[in-house]
Amino acid sequence: MQLKSKGRIAAIGFRGVPHVIGGIETHCEHLYPALAEAAPDLDIIMIARSRYVTASNNRLGKVRLVALPAPKHGAIETLVHTPLAIVYARWWLQAAIVHLHGIGPGFFAPLARILGMQVIVTHHAADFERPKWGRLARSFLRVGERLMARFADRVICVSDTVQREFLSRHNEAVGRTMTIQHGLDLQASVDGLDFLADQHLVSGGYLLAVGRLEPTKRFEDLLAAHALHPAALPLIIVGSSINNADYEAELRDLAENGVGGSVRFLGFRTGDELSALYTHAAVLLHPSEMEGFGLVILEALAFGAPTIVSDIPVHREFGLPADHYFPVGDQVAIGAIMAKTQVRTAPWPQAAAIVARYSSAPAVEAHAVVFRQLMNSSNTAQ
Repeated sequence: MQLKSKGRIAAIGFRGVPHVIGGIETHCEHLYPALAEAAPDLDIIMIARSRYVTASNNRLGKVRLVALPAPKHGAIETLVHTPLAIVYARWWLQAAIVHLHGIGPGFFAPLARILGMQVIVTHHAADFERPKWGRLARSFLRVGERLMARFADRVICVSDTVQREFLSRHNEAVGRTMTIQHGLDLQASVDGLDFLADQHLVSGGYLLAVGRLEPTKRFEDLLAAHALHPAALPLIIVGSSINNADYEAELRDLAENGVGGSVRFLGFRTGDELSALYTHAAVLLHPSEMEGFGLVILEALAFGAPTIVSDIPVHREFGLPADHYFPVGDQVAIGAIMAKTQVRTAPWPQAAAIVARYSSAPAVEAHAVVFRQLMNSSNTAQ
C-alpha cells in the first residue's frame, strides 16, 4: 500500500466547475484556485461529476480537476458519485484529507475515515428543510448531518446562522465546528452595455432577481408583487432549475399569462454577462425563505447594486439598512418596493463597506489554517 501524499486534499461534493449553476459550485470555483495560490504546500485536487465538465477541462488555475461518472439524477448523483470519489481519492490519489461539501456528501464521512483519511465537511445549508425533497431524501440528509457531526474532523459552516442551528442539533461537534463565511473578490468595473443592448435592457432600468429556480427562492412572490404594480420597472429573472423543471415551468406560465406583469427570464448566466446584469440593475431583490449564506447578495453588492432581501437570520448577517429587508412572502411589501424603485444612475454608496467585510483573503487563509492543522496532527500521530 502506498503512503498518503502528506499535503494532498481531495475536494468532493460539487457538480462541476467553472460556470456551473449553484452556490456550492460558485464557492468551490473561487476558493480552491485562490487557496492553491496562497498555500502552495497544499496539493488540491477537485473531483467533479463528468457531465458537468468538458473532457479537455482538467485544471482550474493551479488546481487539478478530475471528472468521475455519475448518474443523471439529482439525488442518485450524490449517492453514487460521493463514495466513488472518496475511494478514488484514497486509492488512486493517496489523499490525506477529504473536503466534502454539503450534508448529502457528509453522509459518507465515516467511509473516508475508515479508509484512513481525515475529513472536513463544509455545511452549506440544512437541505433537509427544502420542500423539493421527498421523505426518504430528507431522512438521508438528516442522517448525513448526524454522521458528519460525529465523524468529521472539522465542520466548516458558511454562516453564523448555519453554525448556530447545526450545533443546536449536534452539540457534540462544538469543539470541531467553526464559521468561515464566503469570501469573494470580483472585478467590479464591468461595462456590459453591449450585452444590455442585445437584451433590450436599459442601464439602471430593471429589477433583478438571480438564483436557482426552486421553491425556497420564492420567485413567485416577485411575480405576484410585480403584477400589483404593472408600471414598475421590468423584472428580470436570471437562473434555471436543477432537477426541478416543474417549478420553472410554473413560473414561466405565471409570467406568460400576465400574472407577473413585465417579466423576462434570461436563463442561467455567468461571467461577464452576469456581472453586467448586476452592474446595471436598479435593484437586486432576493425573496428566499432559506439560505445558508446568500452568495447572490454578496455578488450584487460587489457590483454596486442596491440589494433588498427577505428578512431571514442569515440575510441579517450582511447588516443591510433596516429598510432593505421585507417579511418573507409579503407580496404587498415587495410590490411597494418595486413601485418606488427608480432608474439607478450610480453605484449604491453603502455597498462597498459591506463587501469589504467579505474579501477572499481571510476566507482563504482560514481554510489553509484548518488544512494545515489536520496535516500537522496527522504527521504527529505518525
